[in-house]
Amino acid sequence: MSLLGLNGTADQQTSISALLSSPQYTSGVQQGEEAILANASATGGLRGGNTQNSLSRFRADLLNTTIQNQMQNLGGLTSLGQNAAAGVGNNAMASANSVGSLLNQQGAALAGGQIAKGNQTTNTFNQAAQIASVIAGF
Repeated sequence: MSLLGLNGTADQQTSISALLSSPQYTSGVQQGEEAILANASATGGLRGGNTQNSLSRFRADLLNTTIQNQMQNLGGLTSLGQNAAAGVGNNAMASANSVGSLLNQQGAALAGGQIAKGNQTTNTFNQAAQIASVIAGF
């Protein structure tokens, strides 16, 4: 938020100053300026206007790129949080579906047991009726 200036200009300046003193920026400046000077030296344009122009614009361009990269990295962190939350939600739904399925299976097993018990009682009465019918001579 500070880098965007949402916490005021003083905090924004502090954030930019922190980027300017970061190892990423300082090493980028050193390597970039050395590369510009080495190229100019190799081509004989060390004191030319193009070299001076490149050197004068390089730090500002690198700072802009560093700020943009920082914003992209922060945006990436945001999407990590969103993806994690979505993953938690998906896992919770899968768990709920599994629990529901297990409860359905438990209910089906209990119902099957009751049906088997009823069938056994019916068979017992049918056998008793058959025995009674044989005894009665029907």
